[in-house]
Amino acid sequence: MTRRRIGSLVFLAFGLGIAFLLSSTSPQEQHVRVVLGNGAPEVTGVTLQYFASAGEVANETSFTYPRGQAPRIVAHEPKLPSGDYNLHVDVAAWKTTADASTEIHRSVERQVTLKGGSAQVDVSSSLYE
Repeated sequence: MTRRRIGSLVFLAFGLGIAFLLSSTSPQEQHVRVVLGNGAPEVTGVTLQYFASAGEVANETSFTYPRGQAPRIVAHEPKLPSGDYNLHVDVAAWKTTADASTEIHRSVERQVTLKGGSAQVDVSSSLYE
């Protein structure tokens, strides 16, 4: 092989290494499913906050629903780098008793690992006790 060809192969390998490194740390579409379960008809709002390891909010979104129309599973596709996140889920819902209906807010935190596939977080048992 000539020196020029070896130099080209080294340059190509270096470029591929940099491309791989950047692709693993750059934001990509993630798929997160939050399971609300049987209490979903009472839910009027869901707020999701993704906290990165340093504690800063990496992504935040809110969903609002008319009473009785929230899905059992809330789907969200944040654009985030792969990695570990603390997911803070805040749910607004109506609680009905024999005397009255009142709006309540419940919050749950879960650790999620996002790596380009799907992650599912079941918050139903924590929210509707």
